[in-house]
Amino acid sequence: MPNLLRRWSTVVSILVLALGVCSCGGDDGDGGGTTLRVGVILPMTGAQATYGEESWNGMQLALEDLEKAGLPTVKVQVKGDDGKMVEKDVPISLNLILRDEKSTKQEAGTQAKALIEGESAHVLLGSVASSHTKMIFQDARESEVPCISPASTNDTLTIDGGPYTSRICFKDGFQGAVLARFALSQGWKKAAVVVDKGQDYSVGLGNNFEKVFKQAGGTVTFHYYVTEDSDFANVIQQVANDEPAVIFCSGYYTQVGPMIKQAKEKWAGKPIIGGDGLDSPDFFDLVGDVSNDIYLSSHFAADAPEPEVQAFAKRYKDKFGKSPGAMAALGYDVLFVLMDAVKRCDDPFNHAKLAKAIRETKGVKGITGTITLDNEERTPVKDAVIVKVEAGLKFHKKIKAGA
Repeated sequence: MPNLLRRWSTVVSILVLALGVCSCGGDDGDGGGTTLRVGVILPMTGAQATYGEESWNGMQLALEDLEKAGLPTVKVQVKGDDGKMVEKDVPISLNLILRDEKSTKQEAGTQAKALIEGESAHVLLGSVASSHTKMIFQDARESEVPCISPASTNDTLTIDGGPYTSRICFKDGFQGAVLARFALSQGWKKAAVVVDKGQDYSVGLGNNFEKVFKQAGGTVTFHYYVTEDSDFANVIQQVANDEPAVIFCSGYYTQVGPMIKQAKEKWAGKPIIGGDGLDSPDFFDLVGDVSNDIYLSSHFAADAPEPEVQAFAKRYKDKFGKSPGAMAALGYDVLFVLMDAVKRCDDPFNHAKLAKAIRETKGVKGITGTITLDNEERTPVKDAVIVKVEAGLKFHKKIKAGA
């Protein structure tokens, strides 16, 4: 296990030399009142561990850049040389408290409660899988603690989560439409949609694909499996019997990869498409040696032509020894969105004020695009990319927001 995964709490400390510091945001329990406690909930172990590792790595790069640029300040009362209290701007220090949700939605909820009640977190970041984030958002809503998901795309998440919740990624209504239009542009008008019926993400993405695909004249059949499955023989045969022009696997890489590998003979030559749930460095290895053309929609491609993407990808590979996936870029961006809100907030230690500042986010330029959250769903309108699975994940084309 990489060293980063062993550290469940990382503290970025800014030394405050003045004595008698008292924050206008109130004492945060560390005696100084200038430490922002950020609870980070990610799948560091279990089936979706690559999502957590990449997201956390991205946050580490963001921390480096935020430190170089100078962290936001808060106004504090400091005892001067004459013994009188004077107001001074003091940098905030960040305490990122990483908790492993172990790739289960139950543990995601448990860790959210622990961070809110045990650690008195000022804000939560996480998680990735929509069903897991739903549990975190439920606790955020009940406790009125702001929470930002870097990567959960289910359409109703932020609406159900309420005004203390937001995300920095596009939603499945857009992603499903992107995949439907891409399939139709290739002349594939008959689709078999394979759905994990136990995952909100998988069900929602499949339904959004169907809506747009059928409106444009395509035909769809649905086939189901569950997350716990490891033998996909039945669903593989059902899809083969349909003789579709394209197979849409709406799910996560940990199931879809082995499914495609098991279907090597029965799905031979059939194009396969999927969503960002397949964007993992492990997906290519899980699929194995198959003849299918495989495409997926995502938020980021490491070999995309934009200079900022290329610079981030090179820096990530130099530091961590591998190319970044979308979760790494979203992990980087989510911390910048949070700190932009902190900078604009007159008291970032106040849950309601910080949540309001997050909701008012406008035009934050990230690796995955420009992020604005001042809309009813607190969800940005961003471009998507289509990547092809070919000795890894290769940039294929960009899809403009609203297209």
